[in-house]
Amino acid sequence: MKEARHQQAHQPLGSRAHHIGKRRAVSRLSGIALAAASLTFLAQPPSLAAPHSATDAPNPACVDVAPSLLTAHMVESATSTLIPATVQRPAYCQVDLVPERAIKIRVALPLNATDGGMRGELTGAWNGRVLNMGGGGYAGSLSDLSFALQRGEVGSTTDTGHNTAWCNAVNSRTGLSNAQPDCGLAGGGFVLDPRGKLLSSQVKDFINRSLYDQTIWALKLTKAYYGESARRNYWVGGSTGGRQGWEMAQQHGDLYDGFLLGYPAMNWNRFIIGEAWPAVVVNELLGPQGLAPAKSDAANAAAVAACDSQDGTTDRVVAEPRRCHFDARKVSGLTAQEARAVNLIWDGPRDARGDRLWGGITRGTSFSTLLPGGSAMSPMIETYVRYWLEQNDDYDWRTHLTIENFPQAFEASYRKFERTAATDSTDLSAVRRHNGKILYYLGTNDPLIVPFGSYNYQQRLFDRYGVEDTRTFVRTFYFPNVGHSAPDLTGTAPPLSQLLDSLQAWTERGKAPESFDQWDAAAGVERTICAYPDTAIAAGSDAPCPTRTSVPDDLVAASLTAKDRR
Repeated sequence: MKEARHQQAHQPLGSRAHHIGKRRAVSRLSGIALAAASLTFLAQPPSLAAPHSATDAPNPACVDVAPSLLTAHMVESATSTLIPATVQRPAYCQVDLVPERAIKIRVALPLNATDGGMRGELTGAWNGRVLNMGGGGYAGSLSDLSFALQRGEVGSTTDTGHNTAWCNAVNSRTGLSNAQPDCGLAGGGFVLDPRGKLLSSQVKDFINRSLYDQTIWALKLTKAYYGESARRNYWVGGSTGGRQGWEMAQQHGDLYDGFLLGYPAMNWNRFIIGEAWPAVVVNELLGPQGLAPAKSDAANAAAVAACDSQDGTTDRVVAEPRRCHFDARKVSGLTAQEARAVNLIWDGPRDARGDRLWGGITRGTSFSTLLPGGSAMSPMIETYVRYWLEQNDDYDWRTHLTIENFPQAFEASYRKFERTAATDSTDLSAVRRHNGKILYYLGTNDPLIVPFGSYNYQQRLFDRYGVEDTRTFVRTFYFPNVGHSAPDLTGTAPPLSQLLDSLQAWTERGKAPESFDQWDAAAGVERTICAYPDTAIAAGSDAPCPTRTSVPDDLVAASLTAKDRR
């Protein structure tokens, strides 16, 4: 894989003239071209500015980029700095800016010719691509961009419009801090001011606005610094970054050529409240002592032993969790109430009629993330319940949430953020029109974001476009025995590089990814994972993945809820 990647790095990016200004969003992107031209002009010393047009002027030096932005009054603040090389990454031009509100954006640019860059495929040290990198958790900081720079690609990131300093700063209008101290539990309190008011602008910044700004500014600065438009523009992210990528695909799909999206925190108004369920169940059925981790571990081990061979391979892994229906009442050492609690956690929340609201933790997956210590609620989940949903820093879920009233809490969350934060629209028409591609991957044993959300969204995509049509622009890969991370793959290149190489081969050369070879160190086995809904094949087999044109009825039923809008 390392050799293949090296060869790909020297492949031409294609003959298609891929200029951002020709895309659907003509009005906003024509502004990018004008802004970029202004930057190029403003970056020149006065003696050089007059005789050159924007198109034939020398590329600006890094140190001149920020002054040009400030002189043109295009941003609230900006700095541009040459960052020296390290063992891990090459030298680059780092531009930090605040385009509006408190949104911080960082763009890392491989050196152009003016700054001494060389041997890039397009100009300077740059290969012509932009990677917009996603964040994690509730964000509030800038992601590391070394991955993009190592590949010769422009990288961008945003803090999504808040950080600890912003949350603690005094608001001149109210005399109080902007939000909860230090942004609250697990950083999720940036949306709530000290009076209990939901800051809708902060929600918008976090969900959409900052990501759009990040992308637009990455493209603007690329054009300004190199004098060339990006030939390819990508989004890359996992977890929150995966959710961010889906949001951009749904709302601004024409801005990108491809998306690499992993284990996404999408279905924002449903998945987070849905994952409060394990703590609510245990609190009600078992009280303060909770469910001992050793007992939930024993239940998961028993489920794996019972369902392991369902796929015809015995490897101590449940290959298709939706088909494992092991009953915790069969586990020795569990009381009747403990077994009931485990079964409810595996099943997920349902409404009073018994209709599914959301999925549960997959059998074989540890409860420790969503049920830390066997009785608590994950801080990542509790912060949403406390600040986003209830708007109350003192909210005590233990005294308010029950199995009986949980459907009402779920409905309240669903409705409150349905229009602003759901990130679950299946309308990907802009991606399709732009001939964009989406490579989507996750682990079936994710202990933080249960796979149900991805099963659900994937099925709704199939319902909208059909299996065959969906696969022309979305390829999904489910990796067994993988948690909240990228899978380990065979080959010498890092997994994220292999995945992105495959996306770029699809986008730039039309080679759609059919499968990946997974190395499962925990089980000591290698698997060939085919694009869903194709089934896995024997590792190392030369045979192609068996193509399915439909999803089996039982898997369809196990993937949908009473709330789905198709």
